[in-house]
Amino acid sequence: MKLYILRHGEAEGMMARDEERQLTERGREEVASVISARKSELSSVQRILVSPYVRAQQTAEIVSNFLPDVTLHTTPFLVPESNPTELLRWLANQCFGDLELDSVLLVSHQPLVGILVNELCGSDAGMHSMGTANLAALEAQVLAYGLSELKWLSRPSDEH
Repeated sequence: MKLYILRHGEAEGMMARDEERQLTERGREEVASVISARKSELSSVQRILVSPYVRAQQTAEIVSNFLPDVTLHTTPFLVPESNPTELLRWLANQCFGDLELDSVLLVSHQPLVGILVNELCGSDAGMHSMGTANLAALEAQVLAYGLSELKWLSRPSDEH
């Protein structure tokens, strides 16, 4: 199975409610740059799972411009403070189990995306930094800690 993990683009500074922060123009450009550069690799994506926060929703909309036939699904499992173990259990059962999907893209936030990439690959905490609009591609036979292979990690600066 393939799991793509995308952190939202650059967002506005802190507001009263974190979940309402929107992407900046630079953030929109970062996301479009990374997705455009990796469009062929992402062509296998069957479902896009996205955090309910505004900046993640806006990021997913940009992704949808490149992958218009892929269904978006909002889930509370992808908010910044989500429990990675619960998320993996849900993904294993609801996406890679019951729905028999082979390729899923997650659109989420730090610290969750960094924890997922590092722990799924069995890497030390912080080894693979996940800055804004960073996109990681992982492959695994079983979605469990330490059993995934990081195929590549794209950053907006890599794509200019």
